[in-house]
Amino acid sequence: MAALRVGTSGYAYPAWRGSFYPAKLAAREMLAYYAGQFPTVEINHTFYRMPSERILREWAAAVPPGFEFAVKLNQRITHQQRLRDAEEPLERFLSTVRVLSESGQLGPILVQLPPSFRADLATLDAFLRQVPPLFRCALEVRHRSWHTEETYALLRQHGVALCLAETDEAPAPDVVTAGFVYLRLRRDEYTAPDLAAWRDRCRAWVDAGLDVYAYLKHEDAARGPVYARALLGAE
Repeated sequence: MAALRVGTSGYAYPAWRGSFYPAKLAAREMLAYYAGQFPTVEINHTFYRMPSERILREWAAAVPPGFEFAVKLNQRITHQQRLRDAEEPLERFLSTVRVLSESGQLGPILVQLPPSFRADLATLDAFLRQVPPLFRCALEVRHRSWHTEETYALLRQHGVALCLAETDEAPAPDVVTAGFVYLRLRRDEYTAPDLAAWRDRCRAWVDAGLDVYAYLKHEDAARGPVYARALLGAE
C-alpha cells in the first residue's frame, strides 16, 4: 500500500534544541527522538563521507521498524567523477548501504548533480545501468538542460524518480517518472495554504498508488520540522 513519508534533510542539529528537541537532549539521542516524530529522514552525511557499516547499523538500531533513511550518493561519484568511471566507489557505496536494505530501512538514494552538470544522457544511461534493481534512485538535476522529454523517458526506462525540488527561485517540475515520488521543499518559508496544497498533491499521488518521500530543508530556526508536521497533517 502506498504511503506518504515526510521528514527533514538531516536531523543532527544542535540549534534545534529547545524548539524541536528537548533543551538538554544529548546528540547521541537525537535520531531516536526524531524517529519518534517522523517516518523518514534524508541523510546528507553520506554525501560528504563514504558511510561505514558500523554507523549504518547504529542508525538502524536507533529507529523503530518501518522507519526509512533516504541517503544522498557520495560526492566523489556525483561531483568529482560526475558519474563517469565510478564503478568502484559506486559498488562500495551500494554494498555498504545494503545494510539498511537488509533491515527494510533503506529509502531512495538521492543522486544530486552539481549545477554546472549539463545534460549528458549517454553518461547518465551508462551510470544507471550499474545500479542493481534492488536500489531505488531519485535524480536531482540543477541545470535546466536536463528538463526534456528525452531525460524523462530515460528515467522512466530505469525506474528512477526525477527529484521534484522547489526553491525560492523555481517551482518544482510536475513530472513523475517512477513508481514513487521524491519531493524536496527548499523554500525559506511556507504558509499554511502552501503546505495544504502540497498535502493535497501528495495525497493524490498516494491515491494513485505512488509512495511519496518529502523532505523539508534544514535551517537553524527549526521551521523544517514544523512544516513537515503540517505536510503530514499532524498540526
